[in-house]
Amino acid sequence: MPQDPLHLLCIEPRFPGRLGAVADWLVRRRGYRCEFYCNSADNQTNWPAAVGRGLDVVPFNVGGVAREPAVPWTRGLERGLCYAYGCWEILDARRPRPVDLVLGRSAGLGSSLFAPVSLAAAPVVNLFDHFLHAHSHDLTTEVGPDMPADYFHWRRAANAMDLLDLENGVHPWVLTQWQRDLYPPEYRADFTVLFDGVDTQRFQRRPMTARILAGRTIPAGTRVVSFVARGLDRLRGLDRFLELANRLLRARSDVICVVAGRDRVHCSLDVEFYDRNYREYAVQQLPPHDPERLWFLGELAPDGVAELLAASDLHVYASRDYAVARSLVEAMASGCVVLAWDTPPVREFVTNGQTGLFVPSDDADARERRALDVLSDPAAFRPLGEAAAQIVRERYAQDVTLPTLARWFEQLVE
Repeated sequence: MPQDPLHLLCIEPRFPGRLGAVADWLVRRRGYRCEFYCNSADNQTNWPAAVGRGLDVVPFNVGGVAREPAVPWTRGLERGLCYAYGCWEILDARRPRPVDLVLGRSAGLGSSLFAPVSLAAAPVVNLFDHFLHAHSHDLTTEVGPDMPADYFHWRRAANAMDLLDLENGVHPWVLTQWQRDLYPPEYRADFTVLFDGVDTQRFQRRPMTARILAGRTIPAGTRVVSFVARGLDRLRGLDRFLELANRLLRARSDVICVVAGRDRVHCSLDVEFYDRNYREYAVQQLPPHDPERLWFLGELAPDGVAELLAASDLHVYASRDYAVARSLVEAMASGCVVLAWDTPPVREFVTNGQTGLFVPSDDADARERRALDVLSDPAAFRPLGEAAAQIVRERYAQDVTLPTLARWFEQLVE
């Protein structure tokens, strides 16, 4: 049986991405050594604590079409190959030894495809995200008849990098059953399904003598309605939230609605608004009933998100039919009463009436009534948040899921 610490090589186009928290936990809690190869990185204020203490960030360059911010759909695979090759170039030059296991995530681009050329003995685990279907899920039902045919050509071709990885002997990992079942049937049995976990030490319900957000004190008796997303876009339902928020602001003078997330759209699934400020557009389309009670906090560090969720009386999860966002599970861990649009991905985490509340996508009046029920008597709905927090502690906490992941890694190395 291999002994800790293992030497892990992580590869993801952007750091910390999704794998950064995993690597951080393995380094801090299991003593792993980790080199994290990336092409770009977030601001260092958002880097995990283990950087420089066993977790080293190694940038790699990309060439050719990968340098372009956007490419025609016909060059999507070429762009992914450029990412994979750029990673291999720095890997081959550095020749890290010994590497016990490679952990990759392409995030729609190349990552670990060529790593075995230099690290033939190391098993490769790949975290997969989303197998695109040409006419279903995410925004496809709302793109409208004017969407050019190239959009659907792109969706049919966008899975090529995932299929290359699957055909080249990686050990596929996916976070949810819903994501796994998007992949062709012949691959599904190979997947390990395991959520990567949330930090329940940071995200938990805690007593508050006073609620302060972004330096502003929330008056006693005020109801806080929260919305959190990495990016404020259509995919995660900012427009849906703003519509509901206006109704709540009209109905009650003691409500403030608080939004956290970056303004610019980084998800290429929303081709109409990609790399644009969708928040500005959405607010123009749905002007706030009372701008003084609609707070946009921008992108928050994890501790800032935890502060917002701890202060929330109602958390709204308005995502379209897409993989569950980490923010939903963080809200559950924080004991929030969650009001969620009813979709198959959400049903994997939330049980209606037990750990959260579902609302229909086609009935705005029903959504308003349900939200007002909670805001009229938050204490009556508090057991939903408590039950949600308990489920997260039992099933989705890092200290539950990541030891399982580490055992899997050790078995692969053995």
